Amino acid sequence: MGGRRFLVYIANQSAEEQADIVMWGSGNGIPIYRDYIVFMSGTGGHKKQSAVGRDISVIAKSAVEEIVASPASAVCKKLAFDLIRSTHLTVDLWDTVCTGILTDLDFPDPDVSATAVSILAAIPSYRLPKLISDTKKEINNYFDSPSDNLRFAITETMGCILARDNLVTLCEKNVNLLDKVFGWWGRIGQNMLDGSDAVSKVGFESVGRLFQEFDTKRMSRLAGDKLIDSENSLAIRSNWVSSMVDFVWKKRSALMARSLVLPVESFRVTVLPIVYAVKAVASGSVEVIRKLSKSSGGSNATIVDSNAERFVGVSNVVTHLVLFLAWSLDPAFIFEVGIDMMYLADVPGGKPEWASQSIIAILTLWDRQEFASARESIVRAVVTNLHLLDLHMQVCLLEL
Repeated sequence: MGGRRFLVYIANQSAEEQADIVMWGSGNGIPIYRDYIVFMSGTGGHKKQSAVGRDISVIAKSAVEEIVASPASAVCKKLAFDLIRSTHLTVDLWDTVCTGILTDLDFPDPDVSATAVSILAAIPSYRLPKLISDTKKEINNYFDSPSDNLRFAITETMGCILARDNLVTLCEKNVNLLDKVFGWWGRIGQNMLDGSDAVSKVGFESVGRLFQEFDTKRMSRLAGDKLIDSENSLAIRSNWVSSMVDFVWKKRSALMARSLVLPVESFRVTVLPIVYAVKAVASGSVEVIRKLSKSSGGSNATIVDSNAERFVGVSNVVTHLVLFLAWSLDPAFIFEVGIDMMYLADVPGGKPEWASQSIIAILTLWDRQEFASARESIVRAVVTNLHLLDLHMQVCLLEL
């Protein structure tokens, strides 16, 4: 009746082999509800098999051949891709998946194309360079797509892929890919200002992830970790980070304004990229990052004419954050913003008042029951940053 039937698969068991939800609901758009009882065993064989003896890899093969490689709705494609992510496919099946992705990227329905974009993050490393090379035109177009879903999908997916170690290694060996990735980071940065809240949020998340990954890799290298990136890979990351720091610094006012109109639960992801970039410029650490990138800086490098410009930039961010210390009801968020403000108070020209506001806000969490398990973190944060206060403020704080 419905034209398409589904296999309901729970805990590696086939609970329903011919599920026709349109027939069950007696029409389109009618919600239905069904319960299933499946047997959960504590032991298993070498292969995951369903109750009727079908190997999950067989089901995945069918999904690839009948859904991924054929025209289907976005819902069906998404279900098939979810199955693929949890299954080890053969080389031939991955070839089929990649062919299906290339076809879906030109599909008239933007939701189908967005679903195809989302699976790019699961593509094996050996297939990724060619697939990205074959789809560079579509990737560029999707960043400017009128469809919010497509812009969200490309920003989220590329933000995940471009920060991965294997992608950095591929860029180290492929100059053309390196140039493309540099440009795509710029597009991700621009999408932090996107009119769609979902796209803007994932743009902030992607840039924040890039900054965090870079700090982790750099600290691991300084500690002598032999398993981290090579010197060239670190230089590649440094080049991306310095360009994003420059972008955020130049657009900091617009980015702070954009963050204020995001839903409250999304504001948190906007803090890290702004604070990291402003601190990097104000403290001069962006120059160290630029040296690591072996780059001369170029015409787009941030040039700060005076200490006054740096101070004003930091002061604006502190003013932007301090409001959230007063009204936020989330203890974890108060702690995070407080730490970030102390982070900024430590730059040249930073004011003790910035640190004192943060420390007082963090100390108010001491009696919050939901933050009781983090009292050690509170003490460590306060003691570590006492040097940011002048003597009078230190005395006043100890009297509290």
